[in-house]
Amino acid sequence: STDTEIFANWDSTPEFEKVHILPFMDTLPRAYEYELFGDYLKPYLVANPHRKYQANEFFTYQGVQFKVVACEPDTVARIGKSTTIFCEGQLQPSLRNLLPPNLMSQVAQLPQGLQMLLLSSERSTREVEEMLNQRRGLFPQTIEEIERFDWPPPHGHAQQTCMVCLEDFELAMPCRRLPCQHVFHQKCIDEWLRRCTDCPICKANVDRAMRNY
Repeated sequence: STDTEIFANWDSTPEFEKVHILPFMDTLPRAYEYELFGDYLKPYLVANPHRKYQANEFFTYQGVQFKVVACEPDTVARIGKSTTIFCEGQLQPSLRNLLPPNLMSQVAQLPQGLQMLLLSSERSTREVEEMLNQRRGLFPQTIEEIERFDWPPPHGHAQQTCMVCLEDFELAMPCRRLPCQHVFHQKCIDEWLRRCTDCPICKANVDRAMRNY
């Protein structure tokens, strides 16, 4: 009626100029032919006109999982009528592609070698999250029991590079030698072992070796 007061909040979220959205290869249908944009992407976007997206975000429609791989501007925004949508290509179900934005931002803060070790391993997203939150590693007292020395090692060693940070060992640098005999910078391997009980190189379980079981 004329006496009704209407309150409305205007959504000021901007629209993307361009967005690149790709499907994961292993979620695409194989039993029939389809047109990716017309059969999957467009119906989802039409059904969710007010959803906000950002780079590296995921969504699923009719069993097909998509990822926003790039957007312009690089911010949180909506996909509107003026947005140019690219969907050429497919994503392999690799760990790097499967991790949500919050986990990828945590991974990005780690040393380069540690990032490679985490993302190249056959681990689930949940396992990586637990490792990032230091819920799968050794106790501090166990780490302190591992052999420590200043480079070079007392009995010589062929390994010249720390495979966590990917930098060469330098004179007098604090290092640790794991029971499997692989050597790392102390700071690097301590950080790794707080998150994982295995040697980064050979995957031998350090906890079992230290406890002799």
